[in-house]
Amino acid sequence: MKLFLRNTISGLVPLYPSDFDEKRKLKLGWDYEADIVHPRNLGFHKKFMAMVNIGCENSSLNMPFDTYRRYMTIKAGYFKAYETPKGIYYEAMSLSFSSMPQDEFEEVYSRVLDKIIEDIGSDKETVEKQLINFM
Repeated sequence: MKLFLRNTISGLVPLYPSDFDEKRKLKLGWDYEADIVHPRNLGFHKKFMAMVNIGCENSSLNMPFDTYRRYMTIKAGYFKAYETPKGIYYEAMSLSFSSMPQDEFEEVYSRVLDKIIEDIGSDKETVEKQLINFM
């Protein structure tokens, strides 16, 4: 069972109606174990994807969106390298919510932004202005 909770002065309370329904299944007086994590910011994830889209649309590399996203992630230094008979294979690290906490994702965002700026020959201010219009 996975619940989204908000910490209040009176304790943890379900964040959404579906979380409340799940919590009601727990028996009163019983002890439970929970792993507390701070979930990633969905809005920031969408901003990242919009940033990559801006880069992809303005790049001379002519790649599909997902290929460009993985390429920029690798260029930013977030990859795994594997030795193969034909040389080294680079695989972009997963940016999924379950594989990366918010603080690390913010660092990825910053480093990918730097690589996109290099790729499209722009500056941070211009890209950030486009992101405001994009979202």
